[in-house]
Amino acid sequence: MVILGIDAHKRNHTVVAVDEPGRPLASRTIGTTTADHLRVLCWVDQFGPDRRWAVEDCRHLSRRLERDLLAEGETITRVPAKLMAHVRDC
Repeated sequence: MVILGIDAHKRNHTVVAVDEPGRPLASRTIGTTTADHLRVLCWVDQFGPDRRWAVEDCRHLSRRLERDLLAEGETITRVPAKLMAHVRDC
């Protein structure tokens, strides 16, 4: 299984693919339009169908992304922002 972590921002989103032990496989920064989201789905196809999306729970920034991914049948888990806070300390 591959986990696709999303760092959502107002003008772009960064996608990081990691394997089951948590080793980074690849990353890509995309725009925030539906067309950008559909293009990133083509990019993640290289990791196979066994994948999950982990999206930081900041819906004001990730709402469209979540909607587009769900419409394409992707599986999404929202990660509470407080669980991500310690990463920002580095």
